[in-house]
Formats: sequence, C-alpha cells, structure tokens
Amino acid sequence: MPEQIADLFAEYADAYARGEHPRVEEFLARAGGQWDELARLLERFVRAAPAREPDAPTLALTEAALTGEPPLVTLRASQGIRVDDVVDALVEQLDVDESKRTKLKSHYQRLEGGLLDPAGVSRRVWDVVKVVLGPRSEELGRWEPRAAAAGDVYMRAATLAAPATLSFGDRRRDEPDEIDRLFFDGDE
Repeated sequence: MPEQIADLFAEYADAYARGEHPRVEEFLARAGGQWDELARLLERFVRAAPAREPDAPTLALTEAALTGEPPLVTLRASQGIRVDDVVDALVEQLDVDESKRTKLKSHYQRLEGGLLDPAGVSRRVWDVVKVVLGPRSEELGRWEPRAAAAGDVYMRAATLAAPATLSFGDRRRDEPDEIDRLFFDGDE
C-alpha cells in the first residue's frame, strides 16, 4: 500500500476515533489518482467501526433531512437556547452597538433559517455561534434545504397572499453598515 494512502487512512481513522466527523470526499480528493484504493479502505473501516451514539448536531442534520427544517434552528431549540441568547452573545462578543441589535437579530435569523449564503458570514460571527451552539454549528449553517415537492409549493402559494398596497418602489436603500459586513462580506 502506498505510504500516502496509509497516512490518509490513519488520519481519517484517528479523527473518527476522536469523535470528529471527517469528510470522506475531502480525503479521497487528497488521495489523487489513488482515491479508489483509499475508498476501499475507508469503506471497510466504516463498516467495521462501532456505531457511535449520534450527537445533537447529527440529530439536527437528520431531522433537517427528514423535515426540511434548518438544522441550526433544530440544534438551538434542542438545547433550549433562544434566538435572543445567540444575539446577546453576538452583541457582546462582537462589540455591536445595542441600537443595531434588531438588525443583527434579523440577519442572524436569516442565517439560521438558511436564507443567507454562509460563505458571506464573517469568521467572527461563526466563532461566537460555535461557542453558543457548539463546534459543528458552522457545518450545520451550510445546510441547503431540500427541494420542495410541487404540491407543497402550490399549497403554500395558495395560502399566501401579498397585500395589494405593498410597494417596493419607495424603499430607500441604506449603505451597508457593520452588521451587513458581518453577514455578507465574509472575512474582512
């Protein structure tokens, strides 16, 4: 067995034994042209390794896959943490002016709901979220909702009606501020 494949396999097995969740596709990509040999080893290892009890993030991902709900919401709720608890931590740790709390909360809820591109979120935001919700919260924040069945979309569309007086033409566009930069500009 080539040394590179043996090293990659050992690295994967060690990470798994530490309770981490190594990503097979990343290891296979690192194996280059010998990916198939590493894939066979990893498949045998995963089949033989004892099943672990799922942790809260794994359960949140599973529930998200089954229900279509965002896993960050599920993870937060399963821990009894309120949105305001996360926002409080963000305000404090990022030294955000209290007058911008409402906007920060809105952006965070959009992130948690899968409505913001997680790649645009600052490392500083993710660091705080990981302290509050757990180390895998950034991974969960990269979740993408499953495609809705056509019947679901039509049913929802039939129950939603926009007010006739709603006008978007009058909305004033503000310049991006520190909160926008934290959620849309990635790592400054």
